[in-house]
Amino acid sequence: MRINRIVAGAMASVLALGAVTPAFADNDRRDWREDRREDRREYRHDVREARRDYERDRRDARRDWRHDHGYRPAPPPPRVVYRPGYRPGPGYGWQVGHRYRDYYRGPVYVVNDYPRYHLRRPPYGHQWIRDDRGNMLLVAIATGVIAQYVLSH
Repeated sequence: MRINRIVAGAMASVLALGAVTPAFADNDRRDWREDRREDRREYRHDVREARRDYERDRRDARRDWRHDHGYRPAPPPPRVVYRPGYRPGPGYGWQVGHRYRDYYRGPVYVVNDYPRYHLRRPPYGHQWIRDDRGNMLLVAIATGVIAQYVLSH
């Protein structure tokens, strides 16, 4: 009987030890994985900091070089301003080379029946437009610049 108790006690201790051992092994593995994850995060953080430092140093060196060599940025190019084609007064104010003021705003009356108005066929890229007073304007389609005008009487 005594041997049965010893064998039963030994078996119980072996089973208890067998049940506890995997728990210890899993904790070690988890800790190792978490450590690796932390190491990767720290490495990425260090790489980001190094990149920021490099960019900051490069920016400072460029600024210093510009200051040392008297570099001044070029002035902006002059702004192109178009005058409107309409000027109040006699003759209605249309001029060749100016933009048709209503070309992109309001209704545009394109003339397609040239013989009716005694007009020649427009060259490629142009069209005849009638303004609100009946004047005929030969206007470039792409830019709206007046190439020719015929005043009505």
